[in-house]
Amino acid sequence: MATTTPTLATRDDETRNGKSTGTTGYGALAPADAARYLGVGYSTLKKWRSEGTGPRYAKIGGCILYRPRDLEAFLEAQLVA
Repeated sequence: MATTTPTLATRDDETRNGKSTGTTGYGALAPADAARYLGVGYSTLKKWRSEGTGPRYAKIGGCILYRPRDLEAFLEAQLVA
């Protein structure tokens, strides 16, 4: 009889309660997708949120969402001359 090791599931903001990642109806991104868009880790984006140093985001009903234009504005602000 073979035993299997259970896979550990993460409880990130975008996967809690079965909510899927990806764009919403108006083009906003879940945190994991926004982190991929910026090329940083999910935990980095979460840290930036707590410090108030990252891109703008909306919190609607406990869901955190990022608009692509806010991610672009954040990237533009990070450019070094």
